[in-house]
Order: sequence, then structure tokens, then C-alpha cells
Amino acid sequence: MANIKKSYSHIGILSAMPEEVGIILDNLESVSSVKFGDLELFSGKFVLDNSREILLTIGWSGWGKVSSARATTRLLTSGLNSTPIDLLIFTGVAGAVDPKLKMWDIILADSLIQHDMDARPIFDRFVIPALNNKKIIPNMDLIDKTFNQLNKKLSHLKLSKFGNLHKGLIATGDMFVSNTTKLHQLSKDISGLYAVEMEGAAFAQVAFQEKVKWLVLRIISDGANESASSDFDNFLTEYKSYSFELIRCLLNVLA
Repeated sequence: MANIKKSYSHIGILSAMPEEVGIILDNLESVSSVKFGDLELFSGKFVLDNSREILLTIGWSGWGKVSSARATTRLLTSGLNSTPIDLLIFTGVAGAVDPKLKMWDIILADSLIQHDMDARPIFDRFVIPALNNKKIIPNMDLIDKTFNQLNKKLSHLKLSKFGNLHKGLIATGDMFVSNTTKLHQLSKDISGLYAVEMEGAAFAQVAFQEKVKWLVLRIISDGANESASSDFDNFLTEYKSYSFELIRCLLNVLA
């Protein structure tokens, strides 16, 4: 088995929107912040259920691959703490591709792909030239451990709001998918696809190339079909009341 840290001392957390991390800033102590243009990052101490303190640095990137890559890079180089970040997490909502997924289901990405990456004929479709690979894959021992322990906790506290936990492939692209024809085409083109979103694979590529362990955790908000925009808006309004509870649970599993 690969060498997996038993605990992490400084975790970076990103989402596209503040609703996706909820009241997390209210649960930090000794908070400091730094601005890079219109991007603000916050860092402070977080007390785990076992009373141990860890450092968290948090931000919301905005939508899309460029925004998430920029925020990930800034997060890693913010200088807010002398202790370097040893784990990165991207969390937020996603549209379902696999028909078995329901609203409030959770997906822990065991791989990510950029569905709008196409450098043919020099590279095969979906291959990321910098990596010479279609998929970005996290540390699987970390994924398996996180999945197993998180699955045990989902029935507790406010986490009962959430549905089933899955591991699977998530596709990232610079488009909000809200069309059944596009949805079916993605499912046909990318075998085993679970969900679609707009940031995860760009975040994962930066983390991978910077050699920092990472996780992408997504919650199903809509079916990526014609009703996606209204489902998304309604879900996000409700989800912001629960998002921090999932993050708190995840942090206690990891740290």
C-alpha cells in the first residue's frame, strides 16, 4: 500500500461559489485573509471533533476551468501560513449523467476528464497534452479510505439529508450542460461517466502537477437536462444550509 498520511495539518478547500462551503468561515479561529485581484482567500484554525486543530485555507474560485486553475495555484502559493498545504479539496454541486443518480447523492471522484479537451490530430480526443493522459486519477488509497469512512457517517446528524455515496468518473468542461442531446452524447463518448461540472479536472490537473494530494467531492443538484437551470437554482438555495455539515464530516474523516 502506498504511503498515506494518517492525518493532515493544512488542508486547502475550494468551491466555485460560497454557497458550496456554507458557514465554514464562521467555524474558523484566528482568521487571516489575502486578496489576489478579485480572489480572496481565508485561512484559520479549525477544531476537529477530537479537539485537534488543523489549518484550513479556503476560497471560492468562480465558475469554469480557468477560474478554478487560477484559484488552485493561488491557494498553494498564498503564503498565509508557514505550514504548506498537504491536501487539496474541491467541493460543490454537479449535474447527473448516470441515470441512477438522484438529487443529494454524493460522488467522490475516482477519476476526472476534460470533456471539451480535443487536441486532435496531434493527440487523441480528451488527452490532456501536459499529462499525455485522458484521465486525472487521485491517490486511490486515499479515495478508498475516505469513501469507506465517509459512508459510515452519512446517516448521522444533518448528513441524513444527503443521499447515497458513490465513487466514479466526473467530466469537466466550460459549459453548463442543460440539454438532453448533449447529455446523451457525453454519456456515449465517455464510458462510465457519472456526472458533469465545470471546475474539477482543472483543479485536479494543477494539484497533480504540483504533486499535492487532492480530492473532488460533488453533490448532485440537477439532471443536466432542460430543467437543470431551475433545479440548480432551487437546490443551491437549500444546499447552502447543509454544505458545511458535509465538509465538517469529511474533515474529521481525513484528519
